[in-house]
Amino acid sequence: MIRINQLKIPIFEIGTDPEEERLLLRKKAAALLKVKETGIRKLRILRRSTDARDKSRILFVYLLEVRLSDSLSGPNRKTEEQFVRKLRNKNITVEEQIPLQIPVLKPEEAAAYESRFGRPIVIGSGPCGLFAAHTLALSGLHPLVIERGESVEKRVRSTERFFETGRLNPESNVQFGEGGAGTFSDGKLNTSVKGQESYIRYVLRTFADMGACKDILYEQKPHIGTDVLVTVVQRLRERIRSLGGEFLFETRLSDLVIREGALSGLLLDAPKDHGLRKKYESLLGQKAEEGHFRISAYRCILAIGHSARDTISMLYERSLAMEQKPFAMGLRVQHPQRLINEALYGRDRLSEKEAILGPSPYKLTHKTGDGRSIYSFCMCPGGYVVNSSSEEGRLCINGMSDQKRDGKNANAALIVNIRKEDFPSEHPLSGIELQRDLEEKAYRLCDGAIPSETYGDFKEHRTSDFSVSGYEPAFRGYFSYGDIRSILPDFMQEAVLEGMEAFSRTILGFNSPDALLSAIEARTSSPVRILRNEEGVSSLPGLYPAGEGAGYAGGITSAAIDGIRTALCLIREAASEKTTTEEKEA
Repeated sequence: MIRINQLKIPIFEIGTDPEEERLLLRKKAAALLKVKETGIRKLRILRRSTDARDKSRILFVYLLEVRLSDSLSGPNRKTEEQFVRKLRNKNITVEEQIPLQIPVLKPEEAAAYESRFGRPIVIGSGPCGLFAAHTLALSGLHPLVIERGESVEKRVRSTERFFETGRLNPESNVQFGEGGAGTFSDGKLNTSVKGQESYIRYVLRTFADMGACKDILYEQKPHIGTDVLVTVVQRLRERIRSLGGEFLFETRLSDLVIREGALSGLLLDAPKDHGLRKKYESLLGQKAEEGHFRISAYRCILAIGHSARDTISMLYERSLAMEQKPFAMGLRVQHPQRLINEALYGRDRLSEKEAILGPSPYKLTHKTGDGRSIYSFCMCPGGYVVNSSSEEGRLCINGMSDQKRDGKNANAALIVNIRKEDFPSEHPLSGIELQRDLEEKAYRLCDGAIPSETYGDFKEHRTSDFSVSGYEPAFRGYFSYGDIRSILPDFMQEAVLEGMEAFSRTILGFNSPDALLSAIEARTSSPVRILRNEEGVSSLPGLYPAGEGAGYAGGITSAAIDGIRTALCLIREAASEKTTTEEKEA
């Protein structure tokens, strides 16, 4: 395929009509390729980014894939390359995009594998677990997905009740449940993963097939939106079920069964819901005893997410090899979205720019005087700050946006890197201890409400007579004003102060005294890594740690990719001659 890179068009030429955009791109591409528009057989946008450095002339920057009529460029790559060489344009190349293909097992291979090891188990139904299960199901295997939280439909209701009443369900909340933590954080799909283009496009295409807006296939910073992601997750679950997969919700992994140094089973907490328990007894072919199921399991993908601290502690007690992992923590800051748009788009013709570009995101980073990094994370245009707690007596926050991102405020985490010397000890779970300590302080500060204060109060370190922000706050869950600076380590206080002032040089007004800070953003990533080998296996044979909770991902897309890769390890094992031969001999 012919690729055209760095095609720049002013946004006002593009406007808001997708069909007009396609027609204009076809015209521009034909001119660059020196052919008639009718000679373009196929045109696809691979990526669209925004260049707003000149606010008077903001540009869309495109990467296009074009297929010409065979009479113009020839029928194959060689003839396309000859055509392109004559153009003498460094931004026009020939590249083949090889799509990711999930191998399909022969029926006898899948049957032999599941006869020997049982159906593969996936613990967790966040993006890692869902894509692992989807990959296994596409291959011809029949995964069983076990999720401690509720199905996404029930989970939405539980989460809304928590926002409205403050009564937490520790097993199903913003962190736990079908869809994972990303379900309530805007559904951002941009990733810093390099060299994985085929995996990234596969993940984006799967989400689009499940109902996400098609623009995620080419936008530089794609997002689904919390409101749409709920439906996308439902549809992905139903596709897995249609391929022979099964789901157990409200069922928590409580222990491993280990025999002769390898995984041989799982101990599961049975759901309290009587109807679900009866359904699962029928599915598993056994009765729950004293609230527990004990099932055979010889191949298990562990996709538990970064907040399953009790499960990680259990794994440590079972002597799984793990280590500390760098992570970051900080605060979340709110500004009026209008302020951000004016700073990054310019005031001239702002309403027209907003109609074309939508609310402006931002990405900020700063190196502090003592060498630490403070940077924006999980920025939510037109969003809300949400109470994302999952443990009684501890409080943490996150950001969330719906698909339209039409809320009044922009918010983002401002997080600071945690150094090895910041950990309380050298224990592998020391990072969790540090997170919990700050979350407990945040909870106590305002009796479980989200602690917040203006940047002006934070900067002056006022401890009484807190002033209410002149900006209208946007929260999901109770919030209250409090001295959040008092709960932070000194290095984090200093980094926030320095960062806020530095960021105001990029976004005028970022350091406004009315900017609203909230605490604590502690769950940016897992502070633990569960070790695994090149085949994806942990120190316990049969157990495959994957995704954010195991320390191998940081976001929806990277977690999904790691789930796919881990599932492919099992599929390769199932397709191996060794497995087939052993089953025949048995």
